[in-house]
Amino acid sequence: MIKYERRHESCSLMSAMGGKRTLAQERDLLDCPRPLRGGVGGPTLILYPAFGVLRSLRFPRLARPPHGWREIVWEILIVTVGVFMALAAQQWAEDRSWQSKVRAATDNLRDEVSDHYAWSVEWRMVSPCVIAQIDRLEQRVLQSGDRLNPAPVYVEPNIPSYEIREPAKEYHSAVWQAIINDGVSPHLEPRLRNELSSHYSQALMLTELTDRNLVDQDRLHLLSLSIPLDPATRLSLLQTLSELRGRTKFMDLLSGQMIDHIVKEGMVPDPVATQTRVSKYGSYKFCRTHGLPTRSFKDAKVSVPN
Repeated sequence: MIKYERRHESCSLMSAMGGKRTLAQERDLLDCPRPLRGGVGGPTLILYPAFGVLRSLRFPRLARPPHGWREIVWEILIVTVGVFMALAAQQWAEDRSWQSKVRAATDNLRDEVSDHYAWSVEWRMVSPCVIAQIDRLEQRVLQSGDRLNPAPVYVEPNIPSYEIREPAKEYHSAVWQAIINDGVSPHLEPRLRNELSSHYSQALMLTELTDRNLVDQDRLHLLSLSIPLDPATRLSLLQTLSELRGRTKFMDLLSGQMIDHIVKEGMVPDPVATQTRVSKYGSYKFCRTHGLPTRSFKDAKVSVPN
């Protein structure tokens, strides 16, 4: 009781001091009880703040490490640097591995692209010859009377007989598909990847157009027969020849654009070897043998801008 009265007197004294209190007295004043009156004639409650209780608590200090905090920080830095170095080494090894795969893929692509280049040059060289053959067959249909004047049938070893000779190469894409499936394509240089993507899209289109040409060649077998030429039959043959002519011109354009892609990819094969190769193809030899028009190799290898 005596302790409380002294404490109360001390708090009253510090309150009366106003702005002359020291910092320590200001802190002690926070621990003083504050009266809370319950209204007129009501009881007065004394509130004891918790600051004094909290101040009396003593939180435990962290034990000092045997070798000091500096050694702990140094060890953490060493571990962190080691982790970053390990990650960097792993990334470097992965990059080296992908670079090796990209080089191998590019070498394999050169062989596949070399085929596409030779076949595109062939199309450019013989497309005037194919157009000339179509024109001759069209004149035969138009000039025939009630019965068709049969067209000559050509026979070569190892291929079916035909009335019109044109290239029938299938632009394969096994290497490019393997590069995509193996996840190598994202690691190619972006410009090369974009060119190859467009290149193989056109290769697929050329293959599809070649398949349609083969279907038309089957229909044109009728030209070798002396069949009655009623207006419907004559019109059907002329339509087939007209579609084949338009497709031939389109494939000539696509072949020139294919050459443009290969030039931009930096994968143009040796010109002398390509010319020698194309000169051995059946379509080119047929055109030369029958005196039909062709493009020169020099003109045929000129690219058509995409």
